[in-house]
Amino acid sequence: MLTGRPADIPAGGACAFRLPRDPSAASRARSLIAATMRELGFTADPIDDAKLAVSELATNAHTHASSAARPELWIWARTHPGPELVVSVFDAHRDIWPVVGDADLLDEHGKGLSIVAALAAHTGSHLTRSRLTTTTGKCVWFTLPLPTPWPAAGRVIAPEFAADRLQAVLRARGVLTTRRSTNGGTSILTLGALTIEVEPKSFSWLDGQGRTRQPLVDLQETAERIVSTHESRTHPTP
Repeated sequence: MLTGRPADIPAGGACAFRLPRDPSAASRARSLIAATMRELGFTADPIDDAKLAVSELATNAHTHASSAARPELWIWARTHPGPELVVSVFDAHRDIWPVVGDADLLDEHGKGLSIVAALAAHTGSHLTRSRLTTTTGKCVWFTLPLPTPWPAAGRVIAPEFAADRLQAVLRARGVLTTRRSTNGGTSILTLGALTIEVEPKSFSWLDGQGRTRQPLVDLQETAERIVSTHESRTHPTP
């Protein structure tokens, strides 16, 4: 299953695919990431790197986090802090987290995550929710530099439109916000103690590390960070 189209990614869209609940998850993830990246203008080398990295993540999701909920592959772009493609694999287990070790890259117990770190610009994991249902879980992700020129460079998005889209994306994942406007016309979304301001050029909110700002075109990155912050506050890991 696919939500969104690769062609929508430069405009702040995302692709989300369900992966099989069997060993074919890795090969399916490789095919999907390669097809998506080709459409976005990536060359062969980064596509090969992404295939290798996503294969490891999909294999780990199947092997170490099997569940009634199918794993998912997510792909979107962010322009801040740098222009990168974000590739995530979601699963519904929060009690099993990835560990990068010093063992051989072919170690059968997930130590191959070190190969992901070697290939990617950045890697990480966090609490989140499915992009295709409201299932809670975690995702493990990596990033690769975007091809240049990137079509989203200099793209202008109306703040009111950005607020509408962000609220809709969060609602689809079971994260409900209230909304109001200031006298100056700034839209403000509220989620518990978290307040997201939709400024003329960016989303802005305070979290445990200070104020975060994300360009309006980085809709998916913003939504993911907000969902992760919400999940960390309401459903912390043991």
